[in-house]
Amino acid sequence: MPTERIPLTQPVETRDGTLAKDSRSTNCVFETRDQKREFVKRPGLVYCSQVAAVTPPASLLSQGLVSFNNKIIAVVANTVYSVNPTTYAQTTVGSTSVSTGFCYFTKTTLDSNLFFHNKVNGYLYTSGGAYSSPATLPAGPYVAGTVFLDDYVFVGTATDNRIYNSDLGDPGTWDALNYVTFEQTADSLVAITKHLNYLVAFGKFSTQFYYDAGNATGSPLALAQSYSLETGCATGDSIVSTDNTVLWMGATKTQGRSIYMLEGVSPVKVSTNAIDKILDRDDLSKVAAYSYKFAGHTLYILSLHASNVTLVYDINEKMWYQWTQYAIASTGQPGAGTWIESYFRPSFYAQVNSIPFVLDDDTATIYYLSTTTYQDNGQAIYCRSITDLSDNGSTKRKFFGRLEIVGDKTSGATLQVRHTGDDYNTWSSYRTVDLNASRSQIYLGGADRRRAWEFLVTSNTPLRLDGAEIDFRIGEMDQEQNVGGGRYRR
Repeated sequence: MPTERIPLTQPVETRDGTLAKDSRSTNCVFETRDQKREFVKRPGLVYCSQVAAVTPPASLLSQGLVSFNNKIIAVVANTVYSVNPTTYAQTTVGSTSVSTGFCYFTKTTLDSNLFFHNKVNGYLYTSGGAYSSPATLPAGPYVAGTVFLDDYVFVGTATDNRIYNSDLGDPGTWDALNYVTFEQTADSLVAITKHLNYLVAFGKFSTQFYYDAGNATGSPLALAQSYSLETGCATGDSIVSTDNTVLWMGATKTQGRSIYMLEGVSPVKVSTNAIDKILDRDDLSKVAAYSYKFAGHTLYILSLHASNVTLVYDINEKMWYQWTQYAIASTGQPGAGTWIESYFRPSFYAQVNSIPFVLDDDTATIYYLSTTTYQDNGQAIYCRSITDLSDNGSTKRKFFGRLEIVGDKTSGATLQVRHTGDDYNTWSSYRTVDLNASRSQIYLGGADRRRAWEFLVTSNTPLRLDGAEIDFRIGEMDQEQNVGGGRYRR
């Protein structure tokens, strides 16, 4: 009887831009060692504080999170809060203009100032506790992002494609003539960010790099003409700077959306065709992104709220995952008021005193991520691996026998397994496998010509799995036929 080893590290695939069918791995990272790749549970969420009172399904719009002078600064429903990262005692810093946009932050040298804007107005919070809106700041609306470079603060204006700078060393003072225009191509400015020693200006279909030329008057910036790119940005809220690189959702005039990463000053496409389909399907009405690094993994976490999906790119493993969270759906979302598995709700990130804090998108809740916590604030994490359909190299009917899960033995951990033989339209009932048994196996029975599997673990335990070993035989008097060539991939 042939035996097949199915890896549980399944790539994200889709035929139509949804995750209703085809393979994917959820709430995990992959770790490669000894020429094999393992499925490892992602960190869990530990509750810290709710900065403003709201009871789901009611919601409050979260707009940003940043660390400043060893405090957590959170913006929720146009109010700015300062939170102690140890005691979680909080104070109200001030308010912002009415906006449904995100906030974009930059800090000056030695955390002397925190400058931020919400695309409508800009604000300055000093290390001494003073909070104000700079009177001389050029009028908005502003594009996504703000940059601190060589003791200047920069913002981009959306109506005239200008990149303005503050006075040298003074983010509270701005001159109306101190700007450079994004005008090398007939494009509209979308966002700005910092990369290496450059200010990077993203248009819809192009990107330009600026450096500090030390000009005596006007803007200190000059265009690095040889580095201009013919790749733009689909949404400024997808831009993340991390580890001397930048990741963003790019767009060009000749094709759809993709995720790119800067290597030096060159864009490298890191999204797969399946990820591109998901990006193209979303209306980009609300997008959030940040980077999180732990245990040798540097992750780009991208939430597409309209599509109810969070996609995670692992820069180290060069793989994509899906992350979800079991939570109460908010008013205006499908199933409002009920517990559902939705996108990964934390949408903003800030590290304070080496602790990775995150802010929920609409319940004003701050958590921290913990590699030794195996639930999300007391709720199960749905670790799931769904395989591609496989026919084992033959369309003959296959009869399935023993299934054994290969991985770490963990007390209290169980795995649920089920299968589909009709292209993901219907599924069998779940069967339970004890992951702490000396042989974590069950005997299945049943037959299919093509079959896909789902492996699901919700236990409040650590998890590291290698694969599933399955015995089967070919029916219809063809037991002697050679088998192999299935579509499972490592």
